[in-house]
Amino acid sequence: MNQEIKARQVRLINTDGTQVGIVPLEDALARARAAGLDLVEVSPDAEPPVCKILDFGKFKYGTQKKKEHIPVRKQHFGQLKEIRVRPKIDKHDLARKLAHGRELLEDGYRLLLTCVFRGREMTHLELGHKLLQDAAVALAGVSKLERTLPQEGRRMAIMLTPKVEVVRAKAQEREKLAKAWAAEAEAHRKKSKRKDREAGKAPAAASAAGAGAASGPDPASGGEPLASRIEGIDVAAAGGAEEKGHAQAEDSQGTAKAD
Repeated sequence: MNQEIKARQVRLINTDGTQVGIVPLEDALARARAAGLDLVEVSPDAEPPVCKILDFGKFKYGTQKKKEHIPVRKQHFGQLKEIRVRPKIDKHDLARKLAHGRELLEDGYRLLLTCVFRGREMTHLELGHKLLQDAAVALAGVSKLERTLPQEGRRMAIMLTPKVEVVRAKAQEREKLAKAWAAEAEAHRKKSKRKDREAGKAPAAASAAGAGAASGPDPASGGEPLASRIEGIDVAAAGGAEEKGHAQAEDSQGTAKAD
């Protein structure tokens, strides 16, 4: 922006969007100062870079709003789904189909509600008209009537368009649920890792306690450490074996002299 631009020449775009052409950087800066606006580099990778004269504060605010905006699910918005009904449909079946239609509208689909006549039902077209009108009223909270299609043979239909605010609210709710699930999964993962660490420390503590018990004082011997007792037994046994060896050697010498 402004003096931070390093290029000597820029392709300048005026405030109204018209292209001025390739001009020196000083000329572009002079035009921006004369308009009381900023010279912003909008395409730095071009050769020469593309710069536009605009209000940088408004430009930055608009860019931030676009980042914060939760987009409507464009892959569904505007696509068409159809639900077919009969003039004599049961009220429970109609409620189930309308509930499905409400879900489609909340996901951003356009809904084609078609009433199909068979046989002598064609003599009571008013039943189909009333059924479609009641369905449009039932779905008025999430949609608006786009148009009534002309009757074609045994079919009459209406087109319903979802309300943008309903679709956006559904997307926000879906995003909140996804964040909550992700946070719950992360908490569960941390809890599992903490349990694994505690389970790893438990065997080490048990082995250290066993080693301390082996080298600690023995209550049966008046508090003398067990290891020292074992060492004393080893020394005494070694001394006894040595004395026994000396006695056997003296006996053998005595026997030799007597002979």
